Amino acid sequence: MIPITDLDPALRSRALEWLTVHATENLGAEITLRADAARRKAWRSEVLTSEASGGIAGVSLLSSTGLWFLHAADRPACDASLASALAAGPVTKANAAGSIKRMLRAGLAERGVPVVREHDLLVMRCARSPNGAEGRWAGEADCERLDGYQVLYNQERGGSARNDWAARVRAGEVAVLERDRRIVSVVCRSGATPDYACIGGTFTFPGYRQRGLGRRLCAFLVAELLRDAPAVQLIVDDDNDPAIALYRSLGFRTAGSCYMAYLDRPTGT
Repeated sequence: MIPITDLDPALRSRALEWLTVHATENLGAEITLRADAARRKAWRSEVLTSEASGGIAGVSLLSSTGLWFLHAADRPACDASLASALAAGPVTKANAAGSIKRMLRAGLAERGVPVVREHDLLVMRCARSPNGAEGRWAGEADCERLDGYQVLYNQERGGSARNDWAARVRAGEVAVLERDRRIVSVVCRSGATPDYACIGGTFTFPGYRQRGLGRRLCAFLVAELLRDAPAVQLIVDDDNDPAIALYRSLGFRTAGSCYMAYLDRPTGT
């Protein structure tokens, strides 16, 4: 794998065209490959081509924190990408297209890489502004409350994400809803392509749940993003029935699927 900023521009363009076709299976890879150079500098990449067809056979992106995005056309491309990623550095979390889930699981098992936890995700898409919107864009004065949101979000979701909230607020990526003169619900814009904007991190603080506040805030952000984007897309655990019902009430429909695996691999090989 090579630094993503060193990827040949023509090959990057071809990879993006291929990923766009598969956008409902692998959100992270396309968004990361399209990001500006500053956001991509912590990533390494590999684009596999097919000699038989002259097309793209696989796209693999690995972050410095161990998050790995993969989409592959077949088992050989999946295996080759897996071997390169494991050799390049620690892979702690793999996000792959739903269509290659079995290939990736088989490859991990053959290499003796334990999967500590795994789950499937639905890709859902909305192209019409929902009703019942309420919220506002976050400001820099909200950053302390957003730090508290991140702590609680990580605790509930088992994550370790960190954010430069001041930078994200300046970029217009965070929407909030208030009650009792304090922020009680948060949702973020998490990326964009020419075909859709992405949202994630939906969270309502304990004590304010079961009031429809998360729905109202999501409706606000979706409506705002649809001013410029043709559609809004998100991913959600396929067994998270309450969240799926919420998104369906906003007009989201299932468009594809992804696979997430958490790996017990503290060092690279």
